[in-house]
Amino acid sequence: MSVLLVGPVLVGLAAGYLTGGRLRRLADQPLRGIWLLYAAALGQLLTHVPPGSRLLSAAAQRWLTALVFTTVGIGLLINLPRLSRPARAGIAVALAGAALNAATILPNGHMPVAPAALHHLGAAPTDTTLDPHHAVGTTATRLAALGDTLPVPWLNVVISVGDIVLMTGIALLVAALMHQSRPRATPATLAQD
Repeated sequence: MSVLLVGPVLVGLAAGYLTGGRLRRLADQPLRGIWLLYAAALGQLLTHVPPGSRLLSAAAQRWLTALVFTTVGIGLLINLPRLSRPARAGIAVALAGAALNAATILPNGHMPVAPAALHHLGAAPTDTTLDPHHAVGTTATRLAALGDTLPVPWLNVVISVGDIVLMTGIALLVAALMHQSRPRATPATLAQD
């Protein structure tokens, strides 16, 4: 799954360079609320430790997942006023992808994985091969079409439509930040100076 996290950043960097952006502009962005993203990452880790077993009950997992989504959303939204229109579009697309994933994760307590997609990868459709965030979908799964239904054989993973939208948003955001020369001044930031 790390390829799905790193891949959009690399695509965004390549797109940024190809369209005249520079890495130094990305590094110069004074983003606010970075601690919120670290807190969300910690929340995600809590559901993966120890590996292969559930640390939290299904109800606690659902609440923690909702908290992680909310924290990341707030971390992105508080930066909107300082960003260019293309960067805002990247955030909007990323949030739309996260919302699509949340729409099926929250009512089910996990991301449902289509048995047919697992079978396509040559995996037996059982929960024993999945991490605590995923479970094999059943006829009782709510909004199963938004779950992990798309097999990616060359990565040996199954992804969702929300993942594709989210990764597109991340790539757009990275590329846009490589073009943004300085943060936009707003009345609130002018008052602080």
